[in-house]
Amino acid sequence: MLKEIQFQRHKQRMYMLDMDYQEMGDYECRDDFWPGYNSKGQERASLPNGTYHGITAEVTHGKYGPAYGNFYITTGDERGRDIHGGGSNSPEPYADYQGWYKTLGCLRMQNKEGVEMSEEIIASVNAGIDVVLTVVN
Repeated sequence: MLKEIQFQRHKQRMYMLDMDYQEMGDYECRDDFWPGYNSKGQERASLPNGTYHGITAEVTHGKYGPAYGNFYITTGDERGRDIHGGGSNSPEPYADYQGWYKTLGCLRMQNKEGVEMSEEIIASVNAGIDVVLTVVN
């Protein structure tokens, strides 16, 4: 079962770790964001380094629109900086590999890989495991 997902910012990689902290998989993940300010006047920034407990996920099949793709992983960040696929500027935001597009501060993965990770998160959470996200430089 999945215990932790870990985003290593300097590698732009997301790792899945099992209960023994053995690697279950790794995927490209990017934290490129559009500069500017959010609706509360706060400067946009990527999801900060730290540990986030109670991670949840869903396979959305596009229900949140093209900006979010086919999955959504909720980090619990107070500013709503989560993990998703898609891309408003993508000509194919629901394709398995939709390309890379900046966000407003979230982490972005390719849809296919994000769906795979979401399914692992869902199975672990359903088994009663507190899946943790760690963001490190």
